[in-house]
Amino acid sequence: MKIHICDNGNDKKKFLAFRTKIYREKNLYIDNNYFMLKEIFSEKLHFTKSVFIVPVIVVDDNESILCEGIVAVADNLPEYVQLCFFEALEGVKEAVNLLVEEAVKIGRNKGCKRMVIGLYGHVNYGLGLLDSHFDKANSFSSPGNPSFYNDYFRALDCEEIKLNSYFTHSLDGRLMRYEKILEKLNREYEFKKFDKKHFEEYSKMYTDLNNQCFTDHKYYYVRDYKDDEEMLKELFLFMKEDSLIFAFKDGKPAGFILWYPDYNELAKPGEAFGAKHYFKNIFENKKIKTAKVMEYGVLDEFRGVGLPFALIAHVYSILSNYGVSQVESSWILADNEDSNSFCRAFCDELYKEYVVYEKEI
Repeated sequence: MKIHICDNGNDKKKFLAFRTKIYREKNLYIDNNYFMLKEIFSEKLHFTKSVFIVPVIVVDDNESILCEGIVAVADNLPEYVQLCFFEALEGVKEAVNLLVEEAVKIGRNKGCKRMVIGLYGHVNYGLGLLDSHFDKANSFSSPGNPSFYNDYFRALDCEEIKLNSYFTHSLDGRLMRYEKILEKLNREYEFKKFDKKHFEEYSKMYTDLNNQCFTDHKYYYVRDYKDDEEMLKELFLFMKEDSLIFAFKDGKPAGFILWYPDYNELAKPGEAFGAKHYFKNIFENKKIKTAKVMEYGVLDEFRGVGLPFALIAHVYSILSNYGVSQVESSWILADNEDSNSFCRAFCDELYKEYVVYEKEI
């Protein structure tokens, strides 16, 4: 058994092939990161210019892959070495430990103080491993992994950072209890959808709001305009303009909310999501029953006026146009009381749980 760094095209193909094999054998989860990994390996992403990336596999004596992951250190989050895009066979604890040891060695060489497992370069690309509902398919952009992945990392005696999501089973009139507040907010604020004709301007507005709203968010670091422009261009291959709504006060951005249909409903279990599902969405016009609310952000000076409720109310009014009947939230840090309280107010139940592992090195 040995460590192997994937530093050429053939090795990277093997890395991706192992991932494909794992997802096919699980035959439950959709791989939403396969094509991002292909772009990372191509080194064409602007995002990769500010992140040190090392793809690592652990192989047995027959050169068969036992586990793999990307070791990453972001320029703007230099205290952490990240182990992300992890996949493994069951019953290969020693191989996983070897992979972790390699991540620690790389991190120490880069001057990192801590290791984090479950951060995907930046929180905007993903955070956490699945830690409940292992028998349920993953929604678009959410992790899908078997429970034994967590067993590997819990054996390392890491600190665990908990996250959770929420689910709403039907779009009823629950927000009408806030009718008077919403009427007032709709008078005082202007709400606009993303304008693709002015893509760069609206993309920069999204980046600026993220950078201002999430300064104290765990693992968040300042985004570059080009990073979000790349990400949004990919998302808008599928998303409509009304998937990203901005709130304005006196002509200035005050907050935003990002949602989209659960595009994983277009894919079959075990597949990697990609271009063919884009065309399936266009030509087959398959109805997607679930919406995914990914994130919302409100500037500090507007957080006490109920603006998040106005933003979600706008989303709910849009969803009826798409035939959506239920809503899932993205991950929320368990200690983020504001966001958890917000979700408890308009969701039916606490849903999937996720976990991030962190350890001093």
